[in-house]
Amino acid sequence: MLLKEEITFSTIQALAFQTERKLLKEVGLFDVYEGKNIAPGTKSYAVSFVLQDSSATLTDKKIDKSMQRIQEAITKELGAQLR
Repeated sequence: MLLKEEITFSTIQALAFQTERKLLKEVGLFDVYEGKNIAPGTKSYAVSFVLQDSSATLTDKKIDKSMQRIQEAITKELGAQLR
């Protein structure tokens, strides 16, 4: 996702956990890119999300719904653009 360079990973992480309290267990950062082919003043974050329900097997529908909520929150609150 593309974000303004002043937005930190901890901000993304906190917002994700605030948005999906029940199923989200971990948010990881596996790449940050700034430079060529990225607009000045922005950076690209590659983020992973681990969802888990200890009482039932997660279905694709539940996972998609949770990820959509997280994505919408990050887009709305932080102005992120998906790449």
